[in-house]
Amino acid sequence: MKRLFTIVTILFLLTILTACTQHDTISNEPDTVDLHDEGDYAHHEEDHEHDTTGIHASWLPDAVTFSSMEDFLNAYMTANAGGDIDHFASEWGHFFGRTDVTSTYSAEAINFASLENVHLPVGIPDEFEFFTVTVGERGMNFIFMREEDMISEDTVLSALQNWRAVYFSVTTWDMDDSVLFDNMMGQGAGSGALIDGKYLFYFHANEWMSYYLFDWVSDRSSFRLRLPATQTGDRSDTNELGGISLDDPHAMISFTETTTLNLQDTRAVETMIEELEAARR
Repeated sequence: MKRLFTIVTILFLLTILTACTQHDTISNEPDTVDLHDEGDYAHHEEDHEHDTTGIHASWLPDAVTFSSMEDFLNAYMTANAGGDIDHFASEWGHFFGRTDVTSTYSAEAINFASLENVHLPVGIPDEFEFFTVTVGERGMNFIFMREEDMISEDTVLSALQNWRAVYFSVTTWDMDDSVLFDNMMGQGAGSGALIDGKYLFYFHANEWMSYYLFDWVSDRSSFRLRLPATQTGDRSDTNELGGISLDDPHAMISFTETTTLNLQDTRAVETMIEELEAARR
């Protein structure tokens, strides 16, 4: 039980889907919004230690998780038609949202069917495969894993707990990019380096791991890409990821590449579903 709670806490510290906290910050102080307010879930640990039946996540924000882009897009089409999307939801959803309600209920709570577009990460290194996408009230969080980390529940949990995955997050805001950029710089300029006038790059290291992080803003949204952590002492001689040197932040910007799908364009959505299904055959 303790292990599961630890993993859940780590995951939510890595995401930006704490919609309630973010909404309050925007409403009260629009010029000092925390672009990546990750919430405080630690105080719930005591309650969980006494729960022997499983993780009771009713205190978590409403969110819906999918294990493929096809499921996400099919669920979106179904939700727009007023249908039930529970059968599209990922079995991993109980790690990312409430356990006391259905996915259809959560989708309604976050107004899932009102999404207008989705920013898809297309620069993720080829060695990482799609694991999940979680949709919250204001944002989306993608997780990509290596194939060997997806062979069982234990390997998945180990990868999540040790940050071996790639995390890509998007949060939408009702404010101009200039405001979002100023807030990003105000929060991270002291510990990060601005590259190409757009990407705030961080390198974090401690006694047990190191990792790289990019923040940027575009289209009234804040973006974050966290590359997989390297355990201290395991740094390879080549220090590369996807054929790109991790000693060259300018080259690493290619990992941040995205494309935008207009969800209001039904034909475009249907075409992408067809392409994704064909690629899996």
